Amino acid sequence: MALPVALIRLVVLSAVALFALIALGVAAAFTSTTSSNLFINHTFEFASLGIATAVFTLVTVPPMIALEMLRPGGPTSMIIVEISWLAFLSILWLSTGADTASFNAAFLGCGNSKVDKEIHQAEDQVGIPHGICSELSALEAFAFLNWIILMGYIGMLLVMSIMAASRKHTNVWTSSVANAPFSEPAKNSSVPMSYNAGTGGQPGGYSTSGSVQAGTVHV
Repeated sequence: MALPVALIRLVVLSAVALFALIALGVAAAFTSTTSSNLFINHTFEFASLGIATAVFTLVTVPPMIALEMLRPGGPTSMIIVEISWLAFLSILWLSTGADTASFNAAFLGCGNSKVDKEIHQAEDQVGIPHGICSELSALEAFAFLNWIILMGYIGMLLVMSIMAASRKHTNVWTSSVANAPFSEPAKNSSVPMSYNAGTGGQPGGYSTSGSVQAGTVHV
């Protein structure tokens, strides 16, 4: 079980890093376009949040992948550390997606065919930057995608770790995903019955041994 989970981890974190790179490019392009445009000339908070979230992700997630390969079982690979940090990143991605969607619904309405047509006309008439709707939609989509992927992975890790802990593998939280005892059987915590060979091999210390002397049996 550990090998498939480690493979899932690699795929999930790689996808999150890739989507973060795309979101970083989109958010940076949106910020550059809006801040340099004379008609808008403003930097929006959701785009700045998207840039910060993407940077946090790219600075931490690829090293998490590399360290698990180069130094398995290190502190950064502990399941409790991984769950905590990825949960923090998932909250940031959710906030980015929600803020972007809120701005879109309140001020632009991209995605509505009528609104898209009006914005396209305004791009030529009053100088609204071209492609502003596509950049906004892309940032929103990749932010929510990363949130969904991270939450699914965190949920899987939590369930499997709790199940392992219920089988008396209390060290699962400090194990790495590759070395975690997800599929190992439960530990046997029962105390075996003592056996004392010197007392006749009977439990409880009772002796059944005896001796025979000159026709007299001594028990």
